[in-house]
Amino acid sequence: MRKYELVWILGNDAGEEQGAESVEKITSLVTDAGGEVSAMDIWGKRTLAYPIQKNNEGYYLQANFELDGTKAQELEHAIDADQLIIRHLLVRDEPKPIIVEAEAAQ
Repeated sequence: MRKYELVWILGNDAGEEQGAESVEKITSLVTDAGGEVSAMDIWGKRTLAYPIQKNNEGYYLQANFELDGTKAQELEHAIDADQLIIRHLLVRDEPKPIIVEAEAAQ
């Protein structure tokens, strides 16, 4: 199981209700693929830096979950098929390496 982070944006006309439905859909997609959602965060409506599909604002959502690496591509295809999502980013959440400084030899 690998850790992933997903951020997705719903269109201009989305609100809290559509956001909640989208969270439920993503949660069910992850659990149906054998994964486990560890955190969900709703960032709310924000102005986009540039228009996306004629939208000047978007409803931002974020999820952290664990999923088998082979199932991540299937999840991304399901997200692409969702017409409400105008943009998404799925990345592996890798732990940052710990750098240990070598002791000075005396």
